[in-house]
Formats: sequence, C-alpha cells, structure tokens
Amino acid sequence: MLLVLLSLFLVGCGRYYVSGMQQKVDASYLASSQVGTPDPRQAHPPKGEQLIISWKLPQKMMKKKPFCSLHVIYWDYTEETFYHDIDYKTGYWKYTLLGEKFLERKGILTYRIEILTEDGEVYREWKHQLWVNLIQL
Repeated sequence: MLLVLLSLFLVGCGRYYVSGMQQKVDASYLASSQVGTPDPRQAHPPKGEQLIISWKLPQKMMKKKPFCSLHVIYWDYTEETFYHDIDYKTGYWKYTLLGEKFLERKGILTYRIEILTEDGEVYREWKHQLWVNLIQL
C-alpha cells in the first residue's frame, strides 16, 4: 500500500513544471557549423548566452491568465526582469543576451523563473542553483 501511494505521489510531482536551461551562443551554435555548409555568419559569429524557459501547465491554469517572469542577475551585478505571456499550456520562451549587451553585462550569473497568475499568485518557480537575492549597498 505504501508503495502505491509513493508511486502516485511521484507521478503527480513531475506532471506540471517550469524549468530553465542556460546555453552558450557562439560559432558552434550556428547550424552551418554542425553540417559543414558555407555561411557568411561564420566570419563574425554571434557571441553571447541564452536562457530557454519551458513549461507545462494544467488546462485549468489557463483561465487564470498565467505569465512568466524571468529575473536575471548579470556578472556585472546588474539586474533585469522580463515578462512573457503564456497562451498555451505547454511551450517555451528564449531570452537571448548577445553582442554589445553581452559584453557590457559580462554574461548571465544567475536567474529565477516564476509562473504567475494575473492575481500575482506564484504557481511554479524554478531557480538557478546559484540564485540569491542581490543585496544592493
């Protein structure tokens, strides 16, 4: 009996989620690098990072007009918050930091992702392993 209850609990935990993944963007990111085709962008490839945020929500959550909040702390210790409307119960969103802005900010240090309802209720949260609230002096 305990085994059945434990398995039901574990199955229910992974059903709905929000997650994030940080990825380097450089010449190897270009499709032409993977397949060996000519590409004028190889001379000056993009340089930066991107965050890929994915989610899976229950249908009943869509009635609450959910949106995604991405709070980023950069290596220069500046912060930014971005918002993205969620129109479908499963999906993804990419935030990219490229070029001059990437060089200014020195890259992404850490980030926190939240799925919120229109009332401000946090439905799901995902934090980078180094996430802490930045203390401003």
